[in-house]
Amino acid sequence: MIMFSLIFLTGIVAGFLNTLAGGGSILALPVLILAGLPSPLANATNRVAILLQNIIGCGKFHRHGLLQVRPVIHITIAASMGAIAGSLLAVKISSALFDKILGVIFIFVLFMLLRPKRKSSATKSLPPWLEMLIFLLVGFYGGFVQAGVGFIFLATLNLIERYNLVQANAVKVFIIMCYTGFAVIVFAISGKILWKYGLVLAAGNMIGAWLGVHFAVRNGDRIVRIVLTVAIIIACLKLFGGLQLIGI
Repeated sequence: MIMFSLIFLTGIVAGFLNTLAGGGSILALPVLILAGLPSPLANATNRVAILLQNIIGCGKFHRHGLLQVRPVIHITIAASMGAIAGSLLAVKISSALFDKILGVIFIFVLFMLLRPKRKSSATKSLPPWLEMLIFLLVGFYGGFVQAGVGFIFLATLNLIERYNLVQANAVKVFIIMCYTGFAVIVFAISGKILWKYGLVLAAGNMIGAWLGVHFAVRNGDRIVRIVLTVAIIIACLKLFGGLQLIGI
């Protein structure tokens, strides 16, 4: 019961971070591994929580009029196709190497999100085929390893689409919800999901998602940017071993 309580509370924090910024899976995966799940099973089981969390997030963003689906259908399809391929591809690399690669990606994401925005309204949109290619690759990463994909989606949406961070979060939550449904099917058929852990984590994630959307809508883009920056910095410190210096 103590472990399940820890998983549930972790889910609340992870759901809040995932909906508002990203990086919640970097918190959830170690707790699932601590509960005795091998890392491949933890990675798969976490997808149940991600799916249910984003269903809640999409519903709440939609009720506040912040989610428009039609303009992002093409990139959602591309990301879903990439996620299916990523889920099916069983490529193993050492967790230490993966953490370093992910940390470098997060630093790049932080740079892209904090760069000065161009004030000109004459920004050229990318052709749809190029947008689909970009999100195909992002979806592939999300299907293969969920951790940190929220940061990558926000940076990509911020780079090629005209969204503030609250709107970008709504689109991110919708796209991840769509492709995670396919990922859950793949992992479930493969027998990689431990449902009792996934559903306990999901219960916490759904509460965290509700709180995250409420916070984003109430406080706006500036506060979301601050939370996102802090989340990325903490994630990078963890991945590069910086938090071990203080025993975390």
